[in-house]
Amino acid sequence: MAYETTDRDFNAMLHQKLTNRESLLDIGSGPCVLLDTFPYAHIVALEIHRPYLINRATNASHIIPLNADAREMNKLFVPKSFSAVAFIDSIEHFTKHDAHLLLQKAEAIAKHHVIVYTPRGFFPQQYVDHFGLNGEKFQTHRSGWEPAELEELGYEVTIMKGMHDQRNPAFVHAFGLEHTPIDALLAIKYLG
Repeated sequence: MAYETTDRDFNAMLHQKLTNRESLLDIGSGPCVLLDTFPYAHIVALEIHRPYLINRATNASHIIPLNADAREMNKLFVPKSFSAVAFIDSIEHFTKHDAHLLLQKAEAIAKHHVIVYTPRGFFPQQYVDHFGLNGEKFQTHRSGWEPAELEELGYEVTIMKGMHDQRNPAFVHAFGLEHTPIDALLAIKYLG
């Protein structure tokens, strides 16, 4: 059963829930806006759209940018090569079919955790790149997720109530200024 919270501190919640913080493979990192706040000694930022990595928000030495298609991650990394694999605001950019395959590949690559952070339900987004780096086709949302779907896959789910609201340009673009905030899902699968 999913846990609900009104706590909006995603990073603090993530820090609380993780047991091993040696290395992270972050899928769909975009311009790496949050990565230097994550509690990992080593991070590989896997991103298909090269301009995001070239113009990334951080040049921290523990973050290694890698320009590649996430659907090929099992060809890039051997099993159990990262403490965790994360999809932070990225799983919704894949079709459900591709996303399920990616989650399976992530479970093979991760030693301890697979992390998913995504809007609850379908958050319409297409033909827009809020970073202004011509990544519109990669920013399109192709799936929406509900807590029960992730729980069926073995994830512990936290519903972060009202996490997406008018402070987010993507939310305003998709829903307008008057729309009720929508929830986000933080889901973690513990692998051992």
